Amino acid sequence: MDYDEIVKDYLKVAQELYGPMVNAWNYSGIEFNNMRPHLRYFSDTGNLVVSLNQKARNDNVQFHFQLSHEICHMLYPTMDIVTNINKPTTVLNEGLSTYFSLFAIENLCNVQEVISNLKEYSNNYYHAFLLVAQLHQIDQGAVKKLRSIKPMLNELKEEDFEHAGLKIPKELVKKLLTVFK
Repeated sequence: MDYDEIVKDYLKVAQELYGPMVNAWNYSGIEFNNMRPHLRYFSDTGNLVVSLNQKARNDNVQFHFQLSHEICHMLYPTMDIVTNINKPTTVLNEGLSTYFSLFAIENLCNVQEVISNLKEYSNNYYHAFLLVAQLHQIDQGAVKKLRSIKPMLNELKEEDFEHAGLKIPKELVKKLLTVFK
């Protein structure tokens, strides 16, 4: 399996859907370990690695789910390359990456089963996904519009939705902009 080619394909699709990558970090590969999936930043070199759980090594659905989720995060990384401050993610940030993961595995498995598993075992990701799904129902291009105002999802404010010309209920906006737990 050519990991770099898969990463390139996911990045292309994610950018088409959600806008360009805003990243001073250089992608330098994939690693597998016993931690949760995440982006691992190396401030001394400016590189980042997509870190996947060992389960993804031998499970095609897990591989694509985890990889696509982290690739989506690469569009708007949380670690500042200059200050090395890792900002907390918002519900919008995690919900969008989960939404993209479900899109990525659509042809590999029964997505409804995966959604049920999210609901049961990762309820916070499930709820974030549902909120992003609501946003997409209102305006499929909402994220791209928002990122044209502020490319980093974690920096969005309520007024940015208005500046982007979006008519999203204020309650939904508040939920999307809360810190993800």
